[in-house]
Amino acid sequence: MKVNDLILAALVILGAVALATVSLTLPPIPGQAYGADVFPMSIAVGLLLCGWILAARSVKGGAGRALTLTWAREPGAPTRVLGTLVLVALYIWLSPLLGFVLASVLMLMGMFLLLRVQMILAVPSAVISSLALYYVFAYGLRVPLPRGLIEGWI
Repeated sequence: MKVNDLILAALVILGAVALATVSLTLPPIPGQAYGADVFPMSIAVGLLLCGWILAARSVKGGAGRALTLTWAREPGAPTRVLGTLVLVALYIWLSPLLGFVLASVLMLMGMFLLLRVQMILAVPSAVISSLALYYVFAYGLRVPLPRGLIEGWI
């Protein structure tokens, strides 16, 4: 799917305005010169600038059609879309039972099979990506991920 840059710019600007509006409701941090709104507000300002730049370049370059769905005519495209939705639903269902690592490896393997990636690349990519994500989120960012069969060993 190709979406006109002017539509994407409008969505980015709307997202920036929404983020700025919500960040203004965050409470101040006692004893600090800045509050909890500083980081989200800086992200909102950056998004707003990116949206304006994207809109200006789109108008300058000639906007063209709003939306084209050329990918939908490709053979197997509906199967890949449905397969992706099924794999995400299976991940949501399986991750509390199997844990993050095993569920994400299975989901990535399914995605790689849908996209016809060779097994010699798909298996190590799925395992390495899942382990890397687990370490970054569980240990680096301290995000509680679903624990399962493998997480007790690593």
